[in-house]
Amino acid sequence: MRTLLASLLLLFASAHLHAEEETPARTLKVIGSWSMLSQYQDYEMPFWSKTVPEMSGGRITTEVNAFNEMGLNGGEVLRLMKLGLTDFGTTILSYVSEQDPRAEAVDLAGLTTDLAASRNVAHAYMPVLDKYFKARHGVHVLALWPYSAQELFCSGPIKNLSELKGKKVRVSLRTTSDLIEAFGATTVNIPFDLTYAKVKSGEVDCLVTGTLSAHSAKMYEVTDHLYNLPLGWSVLMLAVNSSSWEQIAPQDKATLEKGIAQLSDQLWQAANAQTELGIACNSGAASCTLPNRGKMTVVTPSAADKAKLKQVVKQVVVKRWLDRCGPDCREEWNKTAGMAAGMSIPQ
Repeated sequence: MRTLLASLLLLFASAHLHAEEETPARTLKVIGSWSMLSQYQDYEMPFWSKTVPEMSGGRITTEVNAFNEMGLNGGEVLRLMKLGLTDFGTTILSYVSEQDPRAEAVDLAGLTTDLAASRNVAHAYMPVLDKYFKARHGVHVLALWPYSAQELFCSGPIKNLSELKGKKVRVSLRTTSDLIEAFGATTVNIPFDLTYAKVKSGEVDCLVTGTLSAHSAKMYEVTDHLYNLPLGWSVLMLAVNSSSWEQIAPQDKATLEKGIAQLSDQLWQAANAQTELGIACNSGAASCTLPNRGKMTVVTPSAADKAKLKQVVKQVVVKRWLDRCGPDCREEWNKTAGMAAGMSIPQ
């Protein structure tokens, strides 16, 4: 009996090992974020093209393209995943917020002014996003991470947010527009690549954008004051078509989940470093390691201005988002993102 049992165990182990060895190789289609930015060049692209094949022992290979290299604007990535035209995709959540206001919930303007708080909010709300996007779009949310802090760059002095009154400010997100308009400014939504010229000509006074993105675009040539208070993080979502995910072998799913968790950690850490680098290089600080340096004045916000921001977020930004999202969003936000941020939406 013992001999028979040992033989069966050996047979089972051999069959299991043989099945693992015969797991078919799979090529995954992946759409990444903006190709010209560090997140794609230094993290996403190497992860998909090199790390994943190595971690999987060659069982997984990938075809990777940044969405802008495909002639896309970013908002189409979710639809392409839904249709099964790509397996994995990364997109900025705000790009899909017009059709899906829940996508704004992790990055409401002014809600979190430090990276740790932003990560706590994203972690708390991710299960809500996953459930929603699975039901509506057939995609599984795998990770969230940010770009560098979205801060205020102005042509001319600015001491506090109240001095935005009467100014024209370029924004890219509806939630940022809610915040800036609450301080009496007029917001304009123009493509980022046209913003430099608009500020230079005086048609736009200020803009809200990532600190490192601003440096890459040489905004330090047309703006001279950087208000150092994060107003958002431009959070990105990595997701996968649900059917594609189910077709991946369990061992390879585990490999991908482990690798994506590591990638996410790296990108949260990178966002902090890139925020500081952007501030240093726009202002010309000695810690700047990039070849071009600006001479911008960095304005440190007062405690009173931070308190005013929190008040406006609660009284204006969150309420306007709820109007777009609907009453069903209140409870799920309060129990997740709101709790993480120390804020709740009253009935």
